Amino acid sequence: MKASRAVTLVELLVVLVLMGLVAGVVGLTIRAAKPLQVTDPITSAIAVARDSATRSGRSVTILLRLSDAQREVTASPDGRVAADSLLGIDPLTGVRNAPR
Repeated sequence: MKASRAVTLVELLVVLVLMGLVAGVVGLTIRAAKPLQVTDPITSAIAVARDSATRSGRSVTILLRLSDAQREVTASPDGRVAADSLLGIDPLTGVRNAPR
């Protein structure tokens, strides 16, 4: 007798589960890869400093040159931002509030 070369239900289910896992990982990766859209140059510089501090594990200090003065902003590895209160920067998110 000749052996049958058909696909079993178990093999089909294994392939479908693997395809579902791959689709889930790709979907999460695409959603997480959205670039940060910032139009304010100060907020953008702070976001870069926070990213650098988080990736390196060390505090990063940047110097912002404003029209009236220079201000230091320090980003910690845990994501916190220490800045002059005149800049109006939220210390936990690094987002700039309305300028004062």
